[in-house]
Amino acid sequence: MAKLLRRSGAAMGAQITLIAGNQLPFRVSGLGPNRRHLAFRSSDSTLRILPLKVNDRDIEQQLKIEVSETGIVSRRVVHVDAYIYGTTQRDANTPRLTVEVLPRLELPDAGTEAGILARMLVVENANPDSDKFSSLDEALKCMQWMVHVMRNRLRLGATHFAARGATSLTDLIKAPNQVEGFESYPIIADRPALLLNKTMNIANDGTHAKNAAFRTYVENAIAVASGKHFGNDPSAGEMYAWRTLPSKPPGPNFEPFQQLGGQQFYTLTKSFLAQLNAKK
Repeated sequence: MAKLLRRSGAAMGAQITLIAGNQLPFRVSGLGPNRRHLAFRSSDSTLRILPLKVNDRDIEQQLKIEVSETGIVSRRVVHVDAYIYGTTQRDANTPRLTVEVLPRLELPDAGTEAGILARMLVVENANPDSDKFSSLDEALKCMQWMVHVMRNRLRLGATHFAARGATSLTDLIKAPNQVEGFESYPIIADRPALLLNKTMNIANDGTHAKNAAFRTYVENAIAVASGKHFGNDPSAGEMYAWRTLPSKPPGPNFEPFQQLGGQQFYTLTKSFLAQLNAKK
């Protein structure tokens, strides 16, 4: 029986997940009953098995799984079977490999409100590689709270938050001193842009150990930004800011509300709100 191994020597397992455009080198240890290397074939043309190093004098061969970059718009299940070289006979001693093939994750169009929100949520929150990351559920809730903060600012009046003239979430995010790196959006500053690219690359790399967590993280950001997973505002409309911990309040009129996902969320002081109401 031939064994399918990852490059590290660990067993491949009966099922793996790859994403459109992925490549996965692997090793096959063992020969077929005819003392030649086995041939591996895919049940779907979007996934190919390519040789890297094959020599029948060696017990081991090196192959590569290559998933097409295009034509994959929904989840597929592809089977990879071993055949006795030069025949159409399956090798019954080598278990079938099942490959779940997923489409690439794409953020909403950069020119839309959902697009800027999704990008902001991806870079402003603690992703699964961050030491501030606790769980995907907490990261999702934190994303929802951030959108509530932005909506609450617009409702109270963007001018109170140094964003004079902002009438939409896009205006508010791009206003000076609102969200770091987004002032020239759709151009994003280097640090958040690098973080965004890294996050998307891992979310679309089925060979990465944290792929599943990053994929869910990005899917949650897209869902929140698109209004499909809005969540409740725990402050009843009174959260107006967040700062990444550790940090100081954004100004003297802010007071802590609650910490979540490596962020400190803030409300406004009652005295400041009373002043605003008195001016109405």
